Amino acid sequence: MKKIILLAAICFQSFYLLAQTAADTIRNLEQVEVQAILAKDSSTLLQLWDKDYTVNSPDNVIIFAGKTTLDRPVLKRNRTTFTRVIEHITIKGNFAFSMGHEIVVPAGDSPQTGEIVKRRFTNIWEKQASGWKLVGRHANVICR
Repeated sequence: MKKIILLAAICFQSFYLLAQTAADTIRNLEQVEVQAILAKDSSTLLQLWDKDYTVNSPDNVIIFAGKTTLDRPVLKRNRTTFTRVIEHITIKGNFAFSMGHEIVVPAGDSPQTGEIVKRRFTNIWEKQASGWKLVGRHANVICR
């Protein structure tokens, strides 16, 4: 009986460590994406984003899969700052759901230049043969 309990505890701990490793990987990838967006680094974004990456954007526009990385509004906007805070990550098989909030300060000719824009987000990652890829995103501005 002790062996069964010990074996169950070891299995549970191993599963927890695997999930923790995946969650840590997702946390890191989220921050890599933020830095790539700030730098307008399309080559890094191409590595992070799935070819069918679809976004329900904070501008109330769905940006469909198939649009090239360079055509996406995220690369056309300037930002003074962009901070993403991960509040929760759930791993389900080959999928990871990352949720939290973001703070963006637009720059340039944006109508909200210099204002602090707060929003909520959910990012969906899929573990593929080449690694974790961002496959979907929903973000919305938090009402004042």
